[in-house]
Amino acid sequence: MSEKDRQIIQQLKQSLLHLDEALNLSIQMLKENENNKKTISAVWEEFLSTLFGRIKSKANENNLNLSKLIPLPKLTRFFKI
Repeated sequence: MSEKDRQIIQQLKQSLLHLDEALNLSIQMLKENENNKKTISAVWEEFLSTLFGRIKSKANENNLNLSKLIPLPKLTRFFKI
């Protein structure tokens, strides 16, 4: 494994720690007051839109198709209700 691989993994692990924190806070807020649902939904929608927008933007800037790194069917299985 190269040094760049290790750097990527480390950065993503740190991101996951922050995501876990945000998830825990979101859940706590929902448990405390169901009326927080609208606010929390808006925050998470904005976050996910920004995340996928940045991925798309960086891919376009660099003439890469980053969406092929993780096939859509693998992503959609997490959103099945």
